[in-house]
Amino acid sequence: MNKLAAQDRDRILQCLHTMPMTVAQISQQLHLSTARVSGIVQILKSEGLIHAPRCTTGPRGKPVNLWEIHPSLKSPE
Repeated sequence: MNKLAAQDRDRILQCLHTMPMTVAQISQQLHLSTARVSGIVQILKSEGLIHAPRCTTGPRGKPVNLWEIHPSLKSPE
């Protein structure tokens, strides 16, 4: 993974540490394209770092994944 991709990956993880988010929400917050965020999210999912146990309704009325940090990686509160 190149340096820029690693930085984006870390920024996405930081977002998800604050609250569960959709790809669109992450894209808006970080000013990244939806395609870029979606690609990185799939990598993070395959690495077991995040998961989407819930869905929400997207702007077009379709279900979208609500991504969050995998429970085994969350720090105790």
